[in-house]
Amino acid sequence: MRLVSFYHNKTVRLGALVDSDMVIDLAQAVGALPQPPLNFPSDMLGLLQAEEAVWSAVHAAVDSGQAAAAKGLTSPFIYPIAEVKPAPPLTNPSKIICVGLNYHDHCRETNTPVPDHPVTFVKYPSAIIGPEQTITWPAEVTTKVDYEAELALVIKRTAHKVSPDEAYDYIAGYTILNDISARDVQFSDGQWVRAKSFDTFCPLGPALVTSDEVGDPHQLAIRCRLNGQAVQDSNSSELIFKIPELMAFI
Repeated sequence: MRLVSFYHNKTVRLGALVDSDMVIDLAQAVGALPQPPLNFPSDMLGLLQAEEAVWSAVHAAVDSGQAAAAKGLTSPFIYPIAEVKPAPPLTNPSKIICVGLNYHDHCRETNTPVPDHPVTFVKYPSAIIGPEQTITWPAEVTTKVDYEAELALVIKRTAHKVSPDEAYDYIAGYTILNDISARDVQFSDGQWVRAKSFDTFCPLGPALVTSDEVGDPHQLAIRCRLNGQAVQDSNSSELIFKIPELMAFI
């Protein structure tokens, strides 16, 4: 399932893509079911942590929406993507933990030694913005702003002392994160948090794809384009430290 958040009538709504250009309003669609669950979550984090009854209702609503879309039927709960404004799929994670220098091809390109252990840093959740929102920065502080497309794991529950074998049990799904950095600040500070956490420095989304639909997360293309020109072209198969190892390490 491809979950999204979007603005409609000046409010943020939870949705799911029912085909390439349509989105279903989950709260409205679930509420129209014969026996809807009580207290449907109001944000993505609440949905990811919801009980099985809520997820059963979500699947039923999405299946119904997909069937209607396939028949060309209209629905008051389904909107063309072009008519809604995308929001970040997740706005309130407790933390954003990042891993640097974790691609073999990146190390080769920059002639950087492969690290012996994961290099971690954090970005503040307050830096999150949604797709198509404008990235801004304090011009008096930085003149060297950089980008980097990253695969982001979304953890659905508290993970503590997780073994590699247990890692995937904690992952709700995957999304795209643009790791914006003020490189001059990063190198002058000696640590990375300030340079990577200015407001708007964490574009996220558009969709959160659930784990069951992704398959092998180590076979995903990762590309970045700047003004239509390809500036990054890699694959998660190039990860030095794989996802289970990272989960256990962090």
